[in-house]
This record gives sequence, structure tokens and C-alpha cells, in this order.
Amino acid sequence: MSKSLVRFALVLTVGALLVFFIDFPSQAQKKFMEKVRRQYLLVPEIGKCILCHKLGEKEDPTKDNLNAFGKDIQGDEAFKPASGKSAEHKFTDAELAALLKAVENIGAKDSDGDGATNKEELDLGTFPGDAAHKPVAKRLEDLRKKAK
Repeated sequence: MSKSLVRFALVLTVGALLVFFIDFPSQAQKKFMEKVRRQYLLVPEIGKCILCHKLGEKEDPTKDNLNAFGKDIQGDEAFKPASGKSAEHKFTDAELAALLKAVENIGAKDSDGDGATNKEELDLGTFPGDAAHKPVAKRLEDLRKKAK
């Protein structure tokens, strides 16, 4: 086996171990995302941290980089039991329920001001915190007709 192949295998192994044994801050809210993803049957492209956060290339999701949707969740009264926790906090079922309640509470709002409510955007697979990512007009119209 060549030295470069051995080095590559070693780097790959160390990298895999880091993923399994280090609790990165971006993983701390994983349970939050899982709950919202299941509740709203989000497609993989939407069911990510960027649902609530504005993230740069090397930035982890924090309470300091929330998008408009994330800020509305954080500001909702129902979310209070889950707010202010450290990145290492292990969220309880009650705190996770508080998140879902807050998302439900802000469903009728249009956090990003693009003309579609947060609930409509979640149902149609667009980002309720990003006005540049709004539903296709025809799909939004059809959803609204169906809701009547």
C-alpha cells in the first residue's frame, strides 16, 4: 500500500471519528429540525438549518444569525420555555413541543413579506424566512383555493 493511500485512509478515519464523537454546535438543534421536518413533511432542500438561519459558508446556526422566520419563532410567546439555552443543552420533549407550537402560532404571518404566509410556504416547500425564495404563483393560488 502506498504512503499516500495510508495517509488518505488515516485522514478519512479521523474525520469520521470527529463527526461521531464531537458535538458541533450546528448539531445541537438537530432535534428541533427533526420535529419541524416531520410535522410539516418538509422536503430535504427546505428541512435544513437555513429554514430559520442566515448562514455563511463557515457559519454555524446560532440565535444571532436568524432569518425573519427564525426571529418570529424566537419571539413567539410559546417558544419561551425553549429559548435562551446553550448550544450543548439537551432539549426536553416539552421544549420541542414549544418549538412546534411557536411555528404553528406564526403560520398565518408572512415573516419574509413575499405575499405567502409561513404555513403556505412550508406546505409548498419554500423558505418562509427568505423573500427571494417564494412559492410559484399558480401553486400558491391552487393551495389557497383548496383551503377554502
